[in-house]
Amino acid sequence: MKLLKRTWADISMDHLSHNYHLLRGKIPADCRFLGVVKADAYGHGAVPVSRQLVDLGADYLAVSNMEEAVQLRRSYIRLPILILGYTPAFYAEDMVDMGIRQEVHSLEYAEQLNLALAGTGKRLKIHLKLDTGMSRLGFFAYDDPQTPDQLRLVAAMEHLVPEGIFTHFSVSDSLTEADRAFTALQFRRFSAMVKELEGSGVHFRLRHCCNSAATLLYPEYALDMVRPGIATYGICPSEELAGRFDLRPLMSLRTTISQLRPFGSDVGVSYGRSYVTAEPCRIAVLAIGYADGLSRSLSNRVSFLLHGKRVPVVGRICMDMCMVDVSAVPEAKVGDVVTVFGADGDETIAVDEIARLTGTIPYETLCSINKRTPRFYLDGEQRMEVLQYIV
Repeated sequence: MKLLKRTWADISMDHLSHNYHLLRGKIPADCRFLGVVKADAYGHGAVPVSRQLVDLGADYLAVSNMEEAVQLRRSYIRLPILILGYTPAFYAEDMVDMGIRQEVHSLEYAEQLNLALAGTGKRLKIHLKLDTGMSRLGFFAYDDPQTPDQLRLVAAMEHLVPEGIFTHFSVSDSLTEADRAFTALQFRRFSAMVKELEGSGVHFRLRHCCNSAATLLYPEYALDMVRPGIATYGICPSEELAGRFDLRPLMSLRTTISQLRPFGSDVGVSYGRSYVTAEPCRIAVLAIGYADGLSRSLSNRVSFLLHGKRVPVVGRICMDMCMVDVSAVPEAKVGDVVTVFGADGDETIAVDEIARLTGTIPYETLCSINKRTPRFYLDGEQRMEVLQYIV
């Protein structure tokens, strides 16, 4: 089948390399780099991104669940993989066989994993998750006197190997005095628990705390490994940090013009006639809609790029298409490329801008790009690979 360029995402692999080296430069030379490729590498394509991270020198990869780990193993990616979310204990033996590490967040869960491996002679490498203030998964690292004893019990289990221990910062992307203090408090809680365990003979090869923001702002917290996520993909972890670091976005989302038509004034456009032309204009129909991941809430609120100029979306965004007013671009023609976010000439629309208009964050916007949207992997301007999920 010929390659269909209807709507697609360009993924810049040279930007991935740039971001990787920038982040590596923030941490000590002996600190390991864990590439976070969960959620299909934040919508960028887990397998191609993981392969590139392997080539760049990443030490570990992290996913959310067992299915994501299996996808990487079936693609012959052999780096150690850490599952950051819950995996039913039924799969413990499979995880051992595939060289997968599993986070462990409670004594009960550890007991289930250990029991599942009873009689197999196999041992599962685990990373103990401490809750230092995120209030999500984890053993309480504060205000719970039972935690040290529980962790020692887990470390002594016959079929579990406590390779690592980690926590997750909740506000490390904020520069307010209160949030900086809370991040420091989380690190102290984590360090105190690790020190107490080490004092009783429980040691860990890998201690890790730093997400994207902490990798950039708190290199003193890097310890043995860092876990940058969104920054790897060229997006600042928060608006507060925008412009402080030379991060380069990997993804640009593009579509094409399907039809061009002139309209007079007082013409309703799309469902519900939410937009009515005020004067004669030229409207282009684009081959992208909310089924591709373009939020319907952007209707009548956003502009895209055509020949380096901003063109506004008019009328409600439909399932498979939307309309833009191209009156200011008289050279527009059917088949022309329109950039939803990314660069076109000297103009750029950042994914952050799209996210802000929909009341969300770039993470969600990137992850929402539908699987019917192929990804084109580029080295500069040269296409290296195409990922098509459907055909």
